[in-house]
Order: sequence, then structure tokens, then C-alpha cells
Amino acid sequence: MSRIPKFLALFVLAAGLAAPAVAQVQTGSILIKAVDEQGAVMPGVLVTVTSGVLPTAMTGSTDAGGTLRFPSLPPSTYTVKLELQGFQTVQREGIIVQVGGTTPIDLVLKVATLAETVTVTGESPTVDTTSANVSVTLSQQLLQSTPGGRDIWSLVEYKVPGLVSSRPDVGGASGGLQGAMVARGTPNSQNVQFLNGVNVGDPAANGYTGFYYDYDAFEEIQVSTGAHDLSVPSAGVFLNMVTKSGGNKYSGKAAFLFQNHNLQGSNVSDELFNYGFRRAEPAAGSVDYVSDADFNIGGPIASKLRFFTSFRDWRVHVSVPGFPEIEQTNMTSGMGNVTYQATANNRFTGFYARQIYKKPNRGASAFNNPLSDYNEDDVFNIGQGLWNSVLSSKAFLDARVTFNTIQFPLYQKGSGQSLFDNATAFLDRAAQQEFVFNRKRLQANANLQYYVDHALGGRHEIRIGFDTAHMPTTTAVHRIDDLNLFYNSATRQNYTVTLFNSPVNSKATVDQTAVYAQDNYTVKRLTLTGGARWERLESYLPAQSSPASQWFPTLARSFDAVHDIPLWHTFGPRLSAVFDVFGNGKTAVKAAVGRYYYTISAGTSGNVNPNFSVSESFVWNDVNNDLKFTSNELGRSFGRQGGLTTSFDPNLKRPYTDEISAGIDHELIPNLKLSAVFTYHAERDQLGNHDTGIPFSAYSPVSRVDPGRDGTTGTADDGTITVYNLDPSFIGKSQLLIVNDAAWDQTYKGLEITATKRYSNRWQMVAGYTYSDTIQKAAAPGLSAIYGWTPNQLINAEGRPDQTNGGGSYLDRPHVFKLTGSYLLPKDFRLAGNFRAQSGQSYTRQVRYALNQGNVLVNVEPRSSYRIDSLVTLDLQVAKAFNIAGRQLEISLDGYNLTNSATVYDIRSLTGRITLAQGGVAGAPTTNFAQFGTPVSFLPPRIFRVGAAFRF
Repeated sequence: MSRIPKFLALFVLAAGLAAPAVAQVQTGSILIKAVDEQGAVMPGVLVTVTSGVLPTAMTGSTDAGGTLRFPSLPPSTYTVKLELQGFQTVQREGIIVQVGGTTPIDLVLKVATLAETVTVTGESPTVDTTSANVSVTLSQQLLQSTPGGRDIWSLVEYKVPGLVSSRPDVGGASGGLQGAMVARGTPNSQNVQFLNGVNVGDPAANGYTGFYYDYDAFEEIQVSTGAHDLSVPSAGVFLNMVTKSGGNKYSGKAAFLFQNHNLQGSNVSDELFNYGFRRAEPAAGSVDYVSDADFNIGGPIASKLRFFTSFRDWRVHVSVPGFPEIEQTNMTSGMGNVTYQATANNRFTGFYARQIYKKPNRGASAFNNPLSDYNEDDVFNIGQGLWNSVLSSKAFLDARVTFNTIQFPLYQKGSGQSLFDNATAFLDRAAQQEFVFNRKRLQANANLQYYVDHALGGRHEIRIGFDTAHMPTTTAVHRIDDLNLFYNSATRQNYTVTLFNSPVNSKATVDQTAVYAQDNYTVKRLTLTGGARWERLESYLPAQSSPASQWFPTLARSFDAVHDIPLWHTFGPRLSAVFDVFGNGKTAVKAAVGRYYYTISAGTSGNVNPNFSVSESFVWNDVNNDLKFTSNELGRSFGRQGGLTTSFDPNLKRPYTDEISAGIDHELIPNLKLSAVFTYHAERDQLGNHDTGIPFSAYSPVSRVDPGRDGTTGTADDGTITVYNLDPSFIGKSQLLIVNDAAWDQTYKGLEITATKRYSNRWQMVAGYTYSDTIQKAAAPGLSAIYGWTPNQLINAEGRPDQTNGGGSYLDRPHVFKLTGSYLLPKDFRLAGNFRAQSGQSYTRQVRYALNQGNVLVNVEPRSSYRIDSLVTLDLQVAKAFNIAGRQLEISLDGYNLTNSATVYDIRSLTGRITLAQGGVAGAPTTNFAQFGTPVSFLPPRIFRVGAAFRF
């Protein structure tokens, strides 16, 4: 049987076996407790739940403990009605259910003297007394009523406390390109993105996704940063996104937002101008234009059938600092879903989305030109099927399947041999390679929840579930003349050429299956949740072949399938405790511990794929000084690298995160929750490389000049540093073994204080301050999956994660403060804003030295000796709503980076001198300066955005 039919058979079998649970990931729940006037529990009470998002009402009866949970409720506002003969009928309105959360409701039934219905008023609770999960829920009200870029990366950057992003956004100027985001130290690669309850992450780019979502199609987004649900595999940021569905009435929205350079200022100072950044339009970092048009509509098709559909045209055209052309991103997407309530207890949902993504200058930066970036032309598809079923008053089933396809080409644009300048890190003529990626993800999960009224002194909610994924990928790699060139424009020395085995058409697959179980045990005011997640994770290489290679004609080009590279079976326990301090649901003390195992990408097996990335570097003798390579200019070899020289340690363990968290939630006033939580993360058993072919004894210490920060030798600040030269007899003998390397261990400690105010009394707010301390044992320049540790990489290697030493994706920021919210003024005017202040990223001064083994990058000062300036931004929005024949037209004006800050967020870490034309204009006067610490990217300037939205 082939592997895909096995996968499908496993899905069918597991869905059947799962039949006693329901996930709380895509949806939320209401936990109802009925008591009489004396506080005694009341079993057998008929409970009815209604909402505009439910095609039919849901009903059930309280158990022996007077309790009933309604799970699998879409985020919305609900009404609950309790009925029991001889008692008043009690109705509670305005109960808010949020994605991934439980809303506990206690209702008192009084003896009735006559038939009557009593409507009970009260604010919906804000403290979840059943879960220790650490998260922020971004409601539809917050999404639509506060300023920000209209993508999830900008959204979490401004509105999620403690979370930091690699891509500072100003009013959507960074839209159309995903950014890394990190909370609590765990790397971006361990982030997880669920859409409608199913993982939609990119199988080859862990932590990212193959889709740019329709912002106006979101119903709600839960951003979880700690004590995740068991259905979440890893400890990174968990984005739990739920799209809208049709209600019981037709409704929709048409919106258009626009900004361009006429609505933008300039923040290019004289210093930035001298560093090569333009002032003239389009100024560096400025917007040419950003437009966002969206239309959606939903409603009933029949009594049991609802639909929702949305279309978006989104264009982001910006100027990249130091790059001579406009970077365009053009995205067109459409989505639709239908919900069918087949019976009172069975609901089916079908979902499909498609997006076309075009980016003709992908990779534009100050370090390349239009010929040496990529032309990206993508197509993304997501299809989903979901089934929710009430099996009995005690059992609930939830199952879903999704199929994603990512067609992701990065085409070379130039026609000349790719040329990289080691002195300036500038790439010329063409990108170093061309990629054509095709990635697929077939994912399925099912959950069953079963309630036990009373056992061992308390109530039990037993949950079992499974999650399985099949993720095949293909990668086609081409290079102009199958080579890359490297030279030094300052010294005109140390020329090298790297020859590759391209073209290569490689395949890699990851299969992952998890089975998990937990018991949520409640006795009086204490809730204990204990569970574990068992996983089988395998990365493997299917049978594959590539065309002939000009530089490596003797290499095999056809390969049999190889499995178990690696194959892991892991067992991760998780435990949490929640105590309702006063028994009124307003104050809860929470604690959680758990182990989360790392997910891996399809590229993991690529490390040992002989059909992928084989290369050899040589001295390049450019005899005619034309900076073009011919075969007669080949010098001595520096050694071969790639799949043929790499293997896995047979005892390799799966990396993991151990998490401990403890905190308190308190409802200060209705709808306002204060939280404080301490978190400890330990990243352990990280994957590193040991070079078994070249021992450390093959390196000899040599002294080299450190030219100091000014980058000029022979000046007063010159010093020396000891680096390590490789014995020439070992060149080309590298044999890498992928092992668990304690040198990559990382520890995070952080305290986060947040305040969340749900919309009521005309205002809403999310605010938070986080202090954190993160230490990596060691990470060094140039370290990646194809390089092993060398003595040079261990120089000044320990310290805080920084952007220059393999730790940039951790985005260390010791202090982070965020505030976002809105206030509805009289006459339907609204004032809203964002404020953010966070520490800058640390960095380390480096020098590239020419040694026997080639050009080697070395930390010449202690790691993280420097830190970029703090980033502080302020955004404001003013909006006015007009009622027109029962419809609403809203006009808005947003201002972003109102202080016009030009804070640098990316710098040069190399030591040396560089010459650039002022303002980046050819023929303009040039400036020669020490490049270390000089800006590469800085915050885009102040910009205003106008918008209109018509709701009907």
C-alpha cells in the first residue's frame, strides 16, 4: 500500500475510534451551572442556547452536578434559557463566547408561583476558571475598530503583549511579506497557525504559512503564547484564526482603504542621506501606494444552510531602502464557506480559498539590484471540510480535514553569473539560484469529549483526539552556469568560485501523527487538567532523480527512497491547575507545566539528500580581470559541501521545549481583566553539527589585525585577535554529523503583565508590559545546517540572541510595552490608537578574514555588545459612522508613526569601509564611511491612510 492511502486509511480509522470529544481550538464553549436559591445543584434542567450564527438552537440537560457544557460554539454572542417544571424560566442574554475559551455561567432558578420568564442581566465573565492557557483574543470589534496594517503579522506586532516581530510595520507598508514573530523565546520555526481548527502551516518553512489571509473575513483570532491546548504541537506562538460564517440574516461589507506618497512624510536625515538613502520620491522606505479593496456577504440559503463569501484585492507598492526600484506585491484572493445543519446534532462546513500572489522584486534590499533579486509568482489554495456532532448529552465529536497547495517559484531575473562582493556584501548580476517550490499539506484531526457527572469526588471532562499530516514537497533549483562568484572589491583579492550540481529536482516529505488524551477534573473551586500527547514524526526522501550536472558528471542522479531520517516517537505530558480564589469566577490562580516537542520541516531530510545542494568551492584565478568565470580559471579546492558529506547521528533525539508558567487573572471591573504571568522556557536537545572529518586539532592559532570600529587598518584603534587557520591537508575532508548539541541550548525567563478590556461602555483596550531575559549558550556567524562547529565560530559565541549570530529569529527584546484600543465618542465619532515601545535588537561586531579554508566570519567583540535604539511608535485613528436607511457608512483617517521616527531596526555588523553615493543616486557625491553599525533598514516615515466601509 502506498504511503498516501495509508494516511487516508488512518484518518478514517481514527475518526471512527475517536467517537466518545470536541476540540476547543476552532471554537469556544459555555459551561453552565444551575443551582436553586439555597445553592444546591439542580440536575435535569433543560437548557437551550441560541445565536444568530446557529442555524438551529442547541439543547441539553444539566447532569447530576447541575452542570452542562455546550462545546463547539462559533465565536459570537449567545442567549441561554433554563427551564424546569415548577421553577421560573431563566434567560441570560449577551453571553460572549471567544475562540479557544470557556465562558462559565452560574444561574439561579427560583420556585415559580406562576408561569413566567425572567431575563437575568449581567456582564459576560472575562476570567476562564477552567484553563491555564495564556492568550489574547482579538475580537471582531477590536480588529475592525483600531488602526493597523491589515495582515496577521502587523496585527500581532501591535496588539499582542510580549510578542515581537522581525518586520516593523507602519500602516501596512510591510504588507505582502511575512515576518518572524516570537514570544517567550521559542523560535519562530515553532509557531503554529490554525485556520478554522486545522494546521495550515507551510511544511517547508516552519512557523510561516502559505497564505496571506483576508483580513475582513476573520471572525476572531486567538493568539496563544503559553500553556497551549493539547492539540497544539509546539511551544511557539499559536495563531488560532476563525473565519466568518453566514448568519440568520443577510449582511455584508464593502471596504476600500488607500494611501500613497502624497499622504506620507519623509524621515531621511542628513546622516541617512549620506549613507545612501534617498529623499526624492520615492524616498527610501516610502510608500508608492497601498490599496486594499474587500467585499464580503453572507446569510441564509435555506433554513439549515448558510453561506459566507469574500473577495480581496490587495496591493502594496513600496520603496526599499537602498534599492532603486519600487517593490510591488499584488495579491488577489477569494474565499467561501457553506454551513449545513443536517440535524439538530450534526453540522457540516465546507471552506475553500484561493490566492494569486505576484512579487516581481522579491528580496529587494540595499545589498542587491533589480537583476539580482527574484520574480515571485505564486498560487495558494486551501480546502477544508468540518463536521461537528452531538452524540449524546455527554459526548461530542469534532472532525475536520484540510488540503493546502503552495506553488511558490522564485525565478532568477539576470542573465550573468551571480557575483557577490565580500567587502560590501553586495550581490550583482543575478540571484545566486532559482527555486521552484511546490508544497502540499493534507491534514486531518478529530476530537471526542465525554463528560462524567461525578467520580473520585468531582466532575470529569475526558477528551481524546488525534491529528495527522502528510506533507510532500518538491524543489527545483537552477543557477546561471551552475556557479556563484565571490570577490573583494576593496582588496581585489581572495576571489572564489563555488560550483554546484544544479539543476536539481529534489523531493522530501514529512509525516506526523499525534494521539492525545486528557482529563479535566473539577472539584469545588479547583480544576486540574492532566494529559499527554504521543507523536510519531518521520522525515524521509521519496525516490527521485535530476538531470545531468556539468560540474559533477560522475555524481549519481537517480536515488531510491530513504526513510526514517529521522524517525521519532515522543511522549509529551502537560499538567495545569486553576483555582477560583473566591468562588465567584472573578479571580483565578493558574499554573502549568508541559513538554512540547519541536516540529521539523521537509528540509530536515534535505540535509542528507544526495539529490540536493552539492557544491565545491575553489580559488578563482580571474586571469583577464573581467569578473567572469571560465573553466581555465579554476584554482585549488576549499572542499566539498552538501548532502553527500552529511549524516544523522543514529541516536539523535527530538528537540523540545520545557515550559513552566504561573500567574493570576482578576476581573477588576466588568469586562476588564488584569493578568500577571511568569514563564520559564528551556530549549533543549537542539540540532547542531559536528565535523567528524576535521578535528579541532587541525586548526592552528594565528594572529590577525582587528581594524577596530572605523574599519581602517593602521589607525590608533587597531588591535589583534587570534583566529584559527585550517591545515591545508584537511581541506575538502569535512564530514558533518547532525547531533543534539548543547551549544544551542537556550533559556528564557519572562514576566508579563496585561490588561484586556472587552468592548463595553463605548471603549475597549489591550495593554501589556513584558520583561524578559534570554541566554543562548553559543551561536556563531556562518553556522547553518551545512557547516559544523569550528574554533572560529566559538569565539565570543555565548550571550543574548542577536541578529548577527544565527539567533536573529529569536528577536530578543528585554522590554516590550504595547497599548491598543478605541473609544466611541458622541455622534458616532471614534478615536482609536496603538502605542508601542520596545528595546532594540542586540548585535555584534564582526570581521571577515581570509584563511586557508576560505573567508571566515568572526565575532571580534563579546556577543551582543551593542544594541540598536529602542523602537517607539504611535498611531491614531479617527472615524465617523453615518446611518443610511438602516445601513452604515464609516469614513476613517489613520495616522501611523505620527512622530515620524526613523529608528533603525537592521544594521551592518561587518567591520570595514564602504563607499556609497549620497541619496543612492548614480553620479552624486560619494561618502566613504566605516560600515559597522550603519543602517540597512529603518522605520518608514509618517503616513496617513483614508478608508471607507459600507456595512449592510
